Amino acid sequence: MEKFLRSNNLARVMAIFIAVILWLFVTGDQITRETPARILYQVPLRVDNLNPEYVVTDISSSVDITLEGLPEDFDDLTVEEIGAYVDLGGREPGNHLIQVHGQPPRGLNLISVQPQQVRVSIEVYRSEDFEVELDMIGTPATGWELDEYEVIPEVVLVGAPGSIFERVDRVVLLINLTGMRLIESVELSPVAYDEDGNRVLDVVIDPSLITVRLEFERIVTPEGNDDE
Repeated sequence: MEKFLRSNNLARVMAIFIAVILWLFVTGDQITRETPARILYQVPLRVDNLNPEYVVTDISSSVDITLEGLPEDFDDLTVEEIGAYVDLGGREPGNHLIQVHGQPPRGLNLISVQPQQVRVSIEVYRSEDFEVELDMIGTPATGWELDEYEVIPEVVLVGAPGSIFERVDRVVLLINLTGMRLIESVELSPVAYDEDGNRVLDVVIDPSLITVRLEFERIVTPEGNDDE
């Protein structure tokens, strides 16, 4: 009797073991069939741990990431939910080839990132105060001439990557006096120029708007009467 019970228990254990193996096989096969890979294109690429004294002047704006998961895990998934970044900690100015890292949302597995590496150019960020110059064109209203003007503020802070900043020679406000009379107040955007008079782009000028207050006076005619 005891031998029979032992045999019966062994059979039960074996049956359970075989059932578990079959369940794992079927479940694993089902998961394999139901976890397709999907490519998400143009995932925004961010920069981490950049020295605050530096600026990135050249880098890919996005990468393509392949993820794997259940179909429902992809429902309503957007590229903004996926992390893609390069770690620039300890990197000095110059050109670098940096590994791209991916951060999949919960429930999805990261399969690959393309490209795996990106070229990154780093420069020192430079800034300096510049006095604002005024370039005037046009003529005031008939019988009026400019008496005095005030620029507020007179000095702005100009900032840019080193290769761009070194081209800045002056900061200018271009103002058209055509038809002005009495007292005028205008807001203008300052513009950076190089020594050849070419506009320098990709610079930051703070503040971005300058106020110019102008006062005009009547022109006295030779007969001593004011021109109307």
